[in-house]
Amino acid sequence: MKSMHAVLLLGLLGSPGVSQTTDRDVPTANQMLTEAEATASSQHKNVMLIFSASWCASCHLQQIFLADPTIRPIFDKYFVKLVVVHGERPNDTRHQDTPGVDQLLDSLHDTNTSLPLTVILSNSGKLIVDSVRPVYGRRDIRANIGFPDGPNGTDWLFEMLRRGAPSLTSSETQIIHTWLLEHGSNEHSKR
Repeated sequence: MKSMHAVLLLGLLGSPGVSQTTDRDVPTANQMLTEAEATASSQHKNVMLIFSASWCASCHLQQIFLADPTIRPIFDKYFVKLVVVHGERPNDTRHQDTPGVDQLLDSLHDTNTSLPLTVILSNSGKLIVDSVRPVYGRRDIRANIGFPDGPNGTDWLFEMLRRGAPSLTSSETQIIHTWLLEHGSNEHSKR
């Protein structure tokens, strides 16, 4: 009988009507960033902060790029990557924004830009560069490269890497460039 009560209790705890976590159990975007900065500091790396969403096709392309076995070791060498979720549809019960993500975007002055947005920060949280490419020397949030699919985007990605990973080698740069060419990024980049 006791085992039956245990099964019923476990079943009840697992049911949709009973919450197993509270909002306090879910780390906020700032808490996640603080942890990433601490890890980056201990590993002498910078932080690559990526704002993504489940519905965003370019976000999925970027995830594939960063997870590729030829690319991942290069980025892991220079960055602690942190992906936060932003812009999920309110009626989507399976995908939720990372708590506090709007405030984090506000602090970076990137509130109304498109996704994915990639921000490279020092391990102390100082902005180094983001994926918003300057247009005529001025910042324009409409010029977010997202996942680079043309020469301007590819060139800006390499500028981001030059700033965020200054010791990136020419062979690593070539591996990244080759991957982008082979996987559909515009081949007319200046690289």
